[in-house]
Amino acid sequence: MPPKVQIRPYAAGDEAQLVSLWNDAMSADPIDIATWRSRYLLDPNFTPGECLVAVDRASGSLDGFVLGFTDKGSSSSADAWVVGFGVRESCRRQGIGAALMASLEGTWRRAGLGTIHYGPYIPSYIAPGVDGAAYADAIQFLTARGAQKLLRPVSMKASLTGYRAHPDVDGLRAGHAERGIEVRSAEPGDILPLLKFLAEHFPHWKDDARSVLRDLFAGDLRFVTMLVAEDNGVIIGFAQARGERFGPFGVNERYRGQGVGGVLLSDTLLAMRSHGVHCAWFLWTSDRTAKLYAQHGFEQVRRFVMMDKTIEEDLS
Repeated sequence: MPPKVQIRPYAAGDEAQLVSLWNDAMSADPIDIATWRSRYLLDPNFTPGECLVAVDRASGSLDGFVLGFTDKGSSSSADAWVVGFGVRESCRRQGIGAALMASLEGTWRRAGLGTIHYGPYIPSYIAPGVDGAAYADAIQFLTARGAQKLLRPVSMKASLTGYRAHPDVDGLRAGHAERGIEVRSAEPGDILPLLKFLAEHFPHWKDDARSVLRDLFAGDLRFVTMLVAEDNGVIIGFAQARGERFGPFGVNERYRGQGVGGVLLSDTLLAMRSHGVHCAWFLWTSDRTAKLYAQHGFEQVRRFVMMDKTIEEDLS
């Protein structure tokens, strides 16, 4: 790394430069000042020491950054997340990115953390991994630093103009009704049972669902949708949407493969259309589930690579 470059924690005066640098280095995922503040700076896990910047000592310009998070609310978590990083194009291949990563990894190593995840920090991720097409150089960079490729989730989008229920839905619904299974709009009485269901089956989605329920029953319900599936009064699945963003949605593992997810998906898309929404999108799913989405008009938009790295213990 050039001696004229200094690595230091993020400071209040860096905001405008950091957003500009982010958009230069991560052009497929641009943000604005408001997004930076609401999604990252005000995240309860944000600390300047985990948002490092590379600064030109002479000009004061930011030439690189890395934004990481650790779970400050858990004393037992050994995980860390990198949700954004990059170096200004004119300053690449000078060791700046490697120095930023090494500095952040050193902080986490000293804290006793064990694994770095690149991308899927659930509260505030901008993507579930590294876009394989847009950031091929970043994948090569992380691989050289010891990161391993894991899953390859897909992002999808569907037009809702003229959307109609899948032809199989009526038959599935009739079969479900004979067994006491029903898909319907969420009601206030579902709040506690749904949160209990989520805590048991999809704990990472509980806060997101709570936010939708808050708007649905105690805020502005115009832009949110929540449906539940129940078996004789017991919640077995749910689906939600906020504006054009569909999901998350999920079904109790015992009921999968029975068409419950397909009915939830179709009914949620119809509800979104009735709210005046013209398209639906989500950031990630597996290839297996993508087949279900494709039946309802979804098409692949992006392909990501989820990557992890084990932080080696410092034995020196």
